Amino acid sequence: MTPAEFALARHHSYSLLGRLLLEGLTQELWSFVRAVPSLVGPLPDAFDADEAAAMYQRLWGFTIFPFESMFLDASGLLGGAVTEQVQATYRHAGFRRGQNGVSADHVGWQLHFLAFLSAAEADAWADGLPSTAERMCEIQRSFMRRHLLRWLMPLGLAVARQSHPFYRTVMMLTIELATEHYESLADQTQPAWSLPGAPPLLSEERTGLRDIATYFTTTPHAGLFLSRDDIGTLARDHGLPRGFGSRQQLLENLLRSASHYGALP
Repeated sequence: MTPAEFALARHHSYSLLGRLLLEGLTQELWSFVRAVPSLVGPLPDAFDADEAAAMYQRLWGFTIFPFESMFLDASGLLGGAVTEQVQATYRHAGFRRGQNGVSADHVGWQLHFLAFLSAAEADAWADGLPSTAERMCEIQRSFMRRHLLRWLMPLGLAVARQSHPFYRTVMMLTIELATEHYESLADQTQPAWSLPGAPPLLSEERTGLRDIATYFTTTPHAGLFLSRDDIGTLARDHGLPRGFGSRQQLLENLLRSASHYGALP
């Protein structure tokens, strides 16, 4: 394959995966997904719009939040500096998102951004403009190094722990595509990645269960995305109530119950 053909193939792959992660499995995407052998296995024999929508909402609406800021920002909240950096990168490259109200740092938008750049790269190669193509490659390289590849694997691991085989496969394909793409672009310099410093909870006398629960539900501090389902599994495994509320509240309730029933260790 020529460089233009490789870039165009990546454009189509990123576009499909980006739409699946932003929109879920729809009737329009069904035929495209059926043409991808590795995605056929976890699919039902026939498309059911209600079931597909429910599956998407259960995973991405209630269990895993696929936003870079949720994985890398010290606040553990949507928006903030991380999201602003992603938006600035989009603007600088001339990428305009659709008006669906989803934050710019959603993994689906990040894949659509790479699809946009790959299409521009393919056009440049086809038009005999190697310097423009190389510039598109450099933007892709920089974006993956500064953003997507810093949190894509933790997101994939979080999804892998859930009982959603279709989206587990989607994430596996996304990781494979992005890492192979980056390897084809990158030089031998290893990126200097870092995470925000964690608060010194154990050295503070006033640290309480709420502080500890906040720590463990802040992904860049805990080192993993602790979902509602994960907390529910912990509660069931130890025969403890978890109550209701946010992930932080659920974990605080669980720790308090564990302390009350002598199960904290």
